[in-house]
Amino acid sequence: MNDQASALRKLVSNEKHEQTKMRVLAVTSGKGGAGKTNFTVNIALALAGYGKRVIILDGDLGLANVDISFGLTAKYTIEHLLAGEKSIEQILLTGPQGIMIIPGGAGVQDLANMERDKIANVLTNLGRLEGLADVLLIDTGAGIGHTVTNFLRGADEIILLTTPEPTALIDAYGVLKTLNKEAIKVPTHVVANRVRTEGEAQATFTRLETAASRFLKESIDSWGWVYDDPFMGRAVMQQVPLGIGYPESSAYRCIQWIASTIVGANNHPPRQVEGIKGFLSKLLRSHS
Repeated sequence: MNDQASALRKLVSNEKHEQTKMRVLAVTSGKGGAGKTNFTVNIALALAGYGKRVIILDGDLGLANVDISFGLTAKYTIEHLLAGEKSIEQILLTGPQGIMIIPGGAGVQDLANMERDKIANVLTNLGRLEGLADVLLIDTGAGIGHTVTNFLRGADEIILLTTPEPTALIDAYGVLKTLNKEAIKVPTHVVANRVRTEGEAQATFTRLETAASRFLKESIDSWGWVYDDPFMGRAVMQQVPLGIGYPESSAYRCIQWIASTIVGANNHPPRQVEGIKGFLSKLLRSHS
């Protein structure tokens, strides 16, 4: 993984000016407990390490905690934007390596269910994100309710996080089943989190892939795995992202590898993206 770092940075700098639209990636897991927020925060850091400008939208309604993971405190949230009280620039938090955060909370639900009289202001504000970042990461809330499915529908790609536990696999399959039922045709990439071995990661993916193929006639692919790492728990307790507190840890090296796949290394060229305006238009269509 480390040997390719310089080549990857060169690759990213070459693409920087070619892809103007922001790529929207939604990170989801079904129910909570799979480590979604920690993964989102650290994949943002790894992408920033490869030269990408990243914005995280904290999509958790009840327990917005992306800012806490960075040791930050949000003064304003997306609710202030939706109410017309603040601009997008005023609510954005800036974290390490220039990563920007849109604090969520209860206001995120309103974003996925925008009232018509608020649409123009919100579109104008969020449209300005296009020039601010290369990647928008949406840390979706727990469960697979209306707001979460709207975000998944609007994304360019979905990262489906699971763990080897049977309950987590059932939750992940539930996400795939919902996507299938609602005819949401968004490429879905599985990441196996908190695995002990590569074999356990591959077995986890195979179980999910087999069920998706057999019962849903859907295809998914694997974007890798993240090792179960005691440094992750230590980083959480210290309110510092793993990639900052323990950048040499085995889990963060895995996350860097996944980031390299996202930026187009490992024979996975970035797909065509629709940008923030495409994301917003799909959100609006979902409840028009």
